[in-house]
Amino acid sequence: MTTLEDKVNKQHILDIVRMETVWPQEVGSDDQEIHYYHITDALNRKWQTIGYNVSDAIEVFENGKTNVWTRIIEPAPFNPKLTTNNLIQMFHISPEDEHIRNAMQIILNSVERRNEFVARSIYINEQDTFNLLCNMKGEYLRQHQLTDEEFMKLYAANPVEALSVYFLESVDIHLYWEWAGAGGTCEKAIQYKQEEPEMPLIQAIERVEDEVDRYVSGY
Repeated sequence: MTTLEDKVNKQHILDIVRMETVWPQEVGSDDQEIHYYHITDALNRKWQTIGYNVSDAIEVFENGKTNVWTRIIEPAPFNPKLTTNNLIQMFHISPEDEHIRNAMQIILNSVERRNEFVARSIYINEQDTFNLLCNMKGEYLRQHQLTDEEFMKLYAANPVEALSVYFLESVDIHLYWEWAGAGGTCEKAIQYKQEEPEMPLIQAIERVEDEVDRYVSGY
């Protein structure tokens, strides 16, 4: 028996409808007919899958069989009220998966990004969810970074929030103190990000420390 942990697609099913047969049935044949089934999931996406009956179709859907038979035929509509908490519930993110919860809150920091995440998701499971978050984070850091002016303005008002948005990481006051104490500045962050857009904050801190050490030692 397939458990929840074994399923490739853990999405809740809102509706399932039997459609036409996959192959024409020969007259007089005793073979059980295979039907197409249309499934609406909790993200309001419509899928097509196949099965001998409803239970079989659900199992095919949950096991993530080849996309020849199981595929999305209607994407989720744009939801202007979609929140991070909605995503956490829809994607079955448990309290133990704190790293995924934090990543969602930081990376998907606008309703447009949250809807994009839904649109780009296929199967709902922890590994696929985390992989997509990582991919989108890299894309945002490379292609949709704050402008220098936006970052400088935010840094002047709230450096902790500015670093979190700029690096797309969880930043608290202690990490900010470590950054500032090492010699990190708004200008340094901009310089490092221009050279290496995906540089994590801890690496930026190490680089500041190295530069200070070289300056002090005369190298």
